[in-house]
Amino acid sequence: MSEKIPVSRREFLWYAWASSLALFMAGSGGATLAFAYPRFKEGEFGGKFYMGRVEDFEDGSVTPNRDGKFFLVRIGDEFRALYQVCTHLGCLVRETDEGYACPCHGSKFAKDGTLIASPAPRDLDRFTVEIIDGEVWVDTGAKTKGQNRSV
Repeated sequence: MSEKIPVSRREFLWYAWASSLALFMAGSGGATLAFAYPRFKEGEFGGKFYMGRVEDFEDGSVTPNRDGKFFLVRIGDEFRALYQVCTHLGCLVRETDEGYACPCHGSKFAKDGTLIASPAPRDLDRFTVEIIDGEVWVDTGAKTKGQNRSV
């Protein structure tokens, strides 16, 4: 019969430390991989949206995008992607003849997203718009806060 050799305290602590380190490294590796890959896909809120070619949009046009939660506005040669959420308490703004209006508390915004009537504290937030080879792309993962207009 073979005789069992007891594990020393030093050996036990070394095994406990090594297994803890291995578990930590496995968890860290998984978190690193999850962070390295984008969470949002093209065409989903938080990702990039292809809107069309530059020549598809007339000056002064407003193109709503329901999935991206923004209005794409062309003002001259400039494009703006305005977040459809009111900067007051987060209600969805609606397009009007003058621009946009919040149905909850009455804030009003011009077509370019500038605050016209309070209680909203600032202009509508914007998403980054990129023109790549004549194509218009909106990145809903890159939001810029509107200019503060509160008194």
